[in-house]
Amino acid sequence: MRALILVTLLIFISSLEVPGPEEVKNFVKSTINKKVRIRTINVWAIKQNYKHDLVPSVSTYLFEDLDLVENIAPEGNPNRPGDKHEKKYITVHDTGDFSFGAQTWSQAVHDAKIGKSIYNNSFQYVVGNDGYYHNIPDDETAYHAGDGRTIDSLFKEFPTGVKGDKLKPHVSISEDGYYTIEGEKTEVLAPTDSEGNILTEDYFNDLGIYTTIKDGMYYIGATWYSPTYNKIGNYGGNFNSIGIESCINTGSDIYFTWQRLAKLVAKLMDDNNFTIDQVVQHHYFSGKDCPQTMRTEGYWQHFLSLVKVEYQMLQYIKAGYKFALSPITTNYVNSKGRLIYNEKFESYVAYFTVKITAPTGEVYSPSFSTSVIPRN
Repeated sequence: MRALILVTLLIFISSLEVPGPEEVKNFVKSTINKKVRIRTINVWAIKQNYKHDLVPSVSTYLFEDLDLVENIAPEGNPNRPGDKHEKKYITVHDTGDFSFGAQTWSQAVHDAKIGKSIYNNSFQYVVGNDGYYHNIPDDETAYHAGDGRTIDSLFKEFPTGVKGDKLKPHVSISEDGYYTIEGEKTEVLAPTDSEGNILTEDYFNDLGIYTTIKDGMYYIGATWYSPTYNKIGNYGGNFNSIGIESCINTGSDIYFTWQRLAKLVAKLMDDNNFTIDQVVQHHYFSGKDCPQTMRTEGYWQHFLSLVKVEYQMLQYIKAGYKFALSPITTNYVNSKGRLIYNEKFESYVAYFTVKITAPTGEVYSPSFSTSVIPRN
């Protein structure tokens, strides 16, 4: 009898953890873009850029499965050292290359070669219009962040001797070269430039210096100065982060790549129990302007919003929900939710339904529309 009661209780508790259909329907509704504008942007490739019509989707959720291609580099490759360290971040890059798609970049890591040249860099994943590729095991080191390849480059936390409880405190550098937190001098020396000059917070990377709080005391992360980019960055990129390259090759659909990138980042957040604050740019570690197109064109916060939507939808899928988009006006939208752009179109409206199948088998198919404004 006690066993029966226990089983019944467990079933009841489990049922409480499954979100109800109304919650899910309301969230799906919140992801629909009622109006979108096609914008012409600069895509920044190595030493040059090109114009691109950035075409959004009807939803901030991408209606496709994450079909990952495993193309793991052989052990012993110079770009796969094989050492393992705790992961703290997911690092977002773009390739800065207008020629190669994801398959080509993945093969470069696999072979440790580009053409006849040795390729010593690596990354765990690369994403593009041609797919999602996995190149280095998630728990291993990959050479993508530019913050060094020796043990000095590991993520570390140093006690500052400063008390506080502000989650994102103001960090600066004192006149004698120590970090300060909320105006109070710490016990941690800041890096100097190549000539030993004391720097200021103007040299910080755009995303700031890592800090955390333990038992009411601030700790600060290990940092370094990059003479290449003239910035102070955080350590832990190569050793302690999962690196993802996103392709910007000409002829590709950049927004589609960003949505795929967001889907992969959300999965890795879920796999590693990470928060959105652990999703960072390459810039955070070395000061390099990367992912340059996303940064320069002002889409980083928008990208993070895509990640948040993908993450929440993943939780619903794990709870047993299924989702599918069906175009009503097939000339304007496909089953992934991507708008079909034609320069001849003037303003138009895309109509579609989203089929939501609950764990109970109940089906809901609300209809939606998105107004599209041609490029400006």
